[in-house]
Amino acid sequence: MSPRAIPPVARIPRSTLLRFAVFAALLVVGFAVLRWTPLSVFFTKEALITALSDLRNLWWAPLVLIGLYLVASPLGLPISPLVFAGGLVFGVGWGWLYNFLGALGGAAASYLLAQALGRDLVVHLAGESLLKRVEGLLERHGFWNLVRVRFIPIPFALVNFGAALAGYPLTGFLTASALGLAPSLMIYTYFGHALFTVATADRQTVVRNLFVALFLVLLLTFLVPLRQAWKRRRYRNRDS
Repeated sequence: MSPRAIPPVARIPRSTLLRFAVFAALLVVGFAVLRWTPLSVFFTKEALITALSDLRNLWWAPLVLIGLYLVASPLGLPISPLVFAGGLVFGVGWGWLYNFLGALGGAAASYLLAQALGRDLVVHLAGESLLKRVEGLLERHGFWNLVRVRFIPIPFALVNFGAALAGYPLTGFLTASALGLAPSLMIYTYFGHALFTVATADRQTVVRNLFVALFLVLLLTFLVPLRQAWKRRRYRNRDS
């Protein structure tokens, strides 16, 4: 009886490896810029606030903030300095709007970059059958989990890249991101604005503002999992 032949492992196309190498190189460059170059000083909350404050009266100042999101997000840079700077410079209302547009645009840019440069390698290594099962699970259970993830401080780029590489549909990704980012960015923008009031308002007002924002952050973080746990318990009681 002849031994069972082992199918040869398909070679990874050179173009697939090259695209993934470019993707990895961009992330390394983003990390290096943030860590070791003079530009790292600019991408601090204080420097961004100073720069945007100087431009505040110009009509294109919000475009600068949104553009920074579009550059920082695909490079894997944190967006929290941009969120706080937006709240401090533009106030809660307009700051939230600019932060939301920038973050959603940055999420889309990150997703499309990872999909274009890294998705083929994941498909090749994991196999189409496994990925189809993963994509089915994501479509059935991933939407509200993605909304919930946007409430908690998980690295922004990690969520964007992970959704693209896992094959989560772009439309669902943007919809879930919008639903999660809209309230969470309002809270974080409010934090940034509240920090500005430390120098101008009395201590009692500042403490109240910060406690309100903290309460809302905690509420949004635990609201979805608590609702899901309540639904599961309700169904178990109904079946018993």
